[in-house]
Amino acid sequence: MTDPERPSPTEELHKRVKAAQERNTGVVRNKKARSSSVGTGMGVGVKVGVDLVVGVGVGAAIGWGLDWWLETKPILLVIFLIFGFIAGLMNVVRTANQSFKSSGTNSGN
Repeated sequence: MTDPERPSPTEELHKRVKAAQERNTGVVRNKKARSSSVGTGMGVGVKVGVDLVVGVGVGAAIGWGLDWWLETKPILLVIFLIFGFIAGLMNVVRTANQSFKSSGTNSGN
């Protein structure tokens, strides 16, 4: 029937699978590290774009609402549009500074 000195085929298969998994663990970790940094960079880029657009949009909405309410048609829209742009730029600078600090590339500090 079966030879007691010879290991069973399933034990040998389990050993080979375990060895292959150990060899591939480092490769998987390196891929995850690379994709994580790319994802983080893309996330920061999207956040910067959204911050700028939302700042301008909120400023324009407030200006338009006040112009409609106070009947001062274009002036408050223009003023709050500029305020929104400035607020959006401040958020972009804040996000960029946080990104540089977290990645350790900020040489100024």
